[in-house]
Amino acid sequence: MSDIHDTNREQEILDSAVAQGGAYEILRKRLTEQGQQLHVKATELNQHRLAEFGQSQMDIIGRIRIRTENNCQARDIVRVGEWLLFGYNVFLGLKRETHLEDVFSLYRLIDNNGEFDVEAVAYEGTFLNDNRFIQDFTELYTYYKNTQLLQLVERDGKLLASFQIGDRITDVRVFRWSISSDKQRIEYIDNRGERDIALPPAYDFDWIKTQREDTVNGAFSSYQHFRYSLCRNHRWRFDCQM
Repeated sequence: MSDIHDTNREQEILDSAVAQGGAYEILRKRLTEQGQQLHVKATELNQHRLAEFGQSQMDIIGRIRIRTENNCQARDIVRVGEWLLFGYNVFLGLKRETHLEDVFSLYRLIDNNGEFDVEAVAYEGTFLNDNRFIQDFTELYTYYKNTQLLQLVERDGKLLASFQIGDRITDVRVFRWSISSDKQRIEYIDNRGERDIALPPAYDFDWIKTQREDTVNGAFSSYQHFRYSLCRNHRWRFDCQM
């Protein structure tokens, strides 16, 4: 305890001596000036960067209210051409069947001189009124009772709607539509878009699965054999099996 007290006392004496001698104020002023100079140079560099490469900012330009017939848990919304597709999950209670309007609502965005609003659009004549899509949608909710909408996304010229159909994260079913370059024509493709919405691979190379001839017996009884996996960029993967 006395050692700690002596150390604190020495530090206080040192700080007092530095402050009285003016060294502290000199160092503080010098660091403040250098900090201001660094800020000015960083600002100038950022201005040159913006002048060279341009800039884009995300600003909120308006808000809209969307009302649904039943209480729901909103999942996602995506704009495709002139449409706004809103997806949600509804607790149906005693209702036996899940219909299209229990999961999706389609709207048209209206801009009134900077004031935004939405107008509900009937399914007739839109990409949601495709017979193949309605059949796949009905079968999905018929055979998988706990189906939940996960995500709506536009990616690589396709509109994707992902549904969770099981307990595992990989238990998904993805509906997909093709979108024309001018976004005026949207056509249903199928319900096999899992690869289109999959996450990017964890590695930039492919593992080659080892075979029986790749087995090398170990020198010790506690290790029966070793396995080596050679990938395409000549990296080796080493596994030891007991």
